[in-house]
Amino acid sequence: MQHAIRFILLVGIFVSTETLATTFYGIVRDDRSHQSLYQAKVKIRIPDWNIDDSTYTNVGGQWMYSYTAIHSETYQLPQTPSLAPNYPNPFNPSTIIPFSVYQDGPVIFTVHDLLGRQIAREIIPAQAGAYEIHWASAGAAGIYLYTLECDGFRQTRKMIQLDGAQGSVGGVQSINQISASVSKHSLAKPVDASGQIIISKIGYLPDTTTVLIQDNENYLTYIQSVNDWAILIDLHNDVLEKLSADDNYHLAARHTYNHTDIPRMQDGGVDIQWFSVWVSPSSFPDNPYTEALNLIDRFQIELDANPSTLGMATTLDQALTLNDSGKIAGVFGVEGGHSIENSLENIQTLYDLGMRYMTITWNNSTDWAVSAQDERSTTVGLSEFGRQVIQMLDTLGVIIDVSHVGIQTINDILQETTHPIIASHSGVRALRDHYRNLYDDQIQAIANSGGVIGIVFYDYFLDYSGAFVSVSTVIEHIDYIVNLVGIDYVAIGSDYDGIGQNDSPSGLEDTSKYPNLTIGLLNHGYSIEDVQKILGGNFMRVFQEVCGSVPAQ
Repeated sequence: MQHAIRFILLVGIFVSTETLATTFYGIVRDDRSHQSLYQAKVKIRIPDWNIDDSTYTNVGGQWMYSYTAIHSETYQLPQTPSLAPNYPNPFNPSTIIPFSVYQDGPVIFTVHDLLGRQIAREIIPAQAGAYEIHWASAGAAGIYLYTLECDGFRQTRKMIQLDGAQGSVGGVQSINQISASVSKHSLAKPVDASGQIIISKIGYLPDTTTVLIQDNENYLTYIQSVNDWAILIDLHNDVLEKLSADDNYHLAARHTYNHTDIPRMQDGGVDIQWFSVWVSPSSFPDNPYTEALNLIDRFQIELDANPSTLGMATTLDQALTLNDSGKIAGVFGVEGGHSIENSLENIQTLYDLGMRYMTITWNNSTDWAVSAQDERSTTVGLSEFGRQVIQMLDTLGVIIDVSHVGIQTINDILQETTHPIIASHSGVRALRDHYRNLYDDQIQAIANSGGVIGIVFYDYFLDYSGAFVSVSTVIEHIDYIVNLVGIDYVAIGSDYDGIGQNDSPSGLEDTSKYPNLTIGLLNHGYSIEDVQKILGGNFMRVFQEVCGSVPAQ
């Protein structure tokens, strides 16, 4: 919106005008991709000019602002109507069209495009004086002709609309009489002044820059998205299984199938990825531990092949150091206690190789822990050996994960452990009654331990029908946990590549789509600080507390 210093007019006078404006420009781009950003709000504050105003970027990320200092000189009332140039011109998204009439009577105002099509027509019952028509973008970008007719007078001028109208109703927004006499402005070019340019857009951190405002200056601004700024941690990804099954599938290349590769993780802003070492108990009933070692070897092959983009971490400090060098930090957890083959020594070996969480059971129970799918879930929990497993994980500094784990087993774990526990990839049972999801008292118990629940992206765990599950459905599960126990106990656990290719919510089709969740959370009303906690900040607390700064010896 254009800003001008106005002056008080006395009845029976009018003021002469000529146009002298300071006009400056800018471009707003994404800090990482360098893509131009549409509809970013540009707030301009110039105290010396008494300006506190805003405009918006067009589809090319461009914005423009003009300012004119106004002085007045008095003359006799003119004998003919007048139609002044609109300002600003070109404009986006609005402009002001001044006109004046010297006697009372109807005035016809019309706007046409260059093909002669009428865009607007207003009949104004005007009294003698000066008026301003506030016009908002209507139709496509381009040149428009506006015409004033009254008492045999007709005048047409040209205005240039920089961008097409987007959704809102354009055209004449208001017609204001600004004096009971004819007004024209005598203008003077302002001197340079210091000011602030404040850029804001949903999904981005606001940026304030103090600059010297000069005529015809162009200001380039890069702003950082909230998704890129936050540390984004996904607690559960099964792509190691895909890598093991397909020797031609590697993380370095961008793929159009499966959910995960490094280019798509980079697009999604993933900073710390927890890779699941899951061994199918039906495919490897006799040697799950050996197969777990094979999956870890497969992970190491990918680490070796991508030294500039992917690194292995076992502590939060190591992960953040990798992020600072531009790398995704990979950490692995073992999903399913059957992979230790009832051996505490195997736990030690897995820890030495880098395991930093263990999901105590998968859907299959072991002889020392009962799963959520087991019909004994509510009555049978840990055996004595199972308690030894929990004690050893605590001593080593391995996070205990209770997704897939039976109700009584979780109760027994909470009695045994002294550390926060997590559910790496689960949903809310009150929203979707499935054994893989958590009851309210289980969510409260995990929160009371200081742990987090990572919301899963599997359609069938999020909604009964699974017919249309979207980002909003994921947010419903996040909302429920936040309302139940607070913002500090919810995280993300996608289960990408552990779920089917088409079994993730609309808008979260693969690891490149995390920004859609970030935008969804912000649009839903979560603050930037809240979103930072959900995306990774909450789990960072658990990672640091359980795994420490250096590996246990």
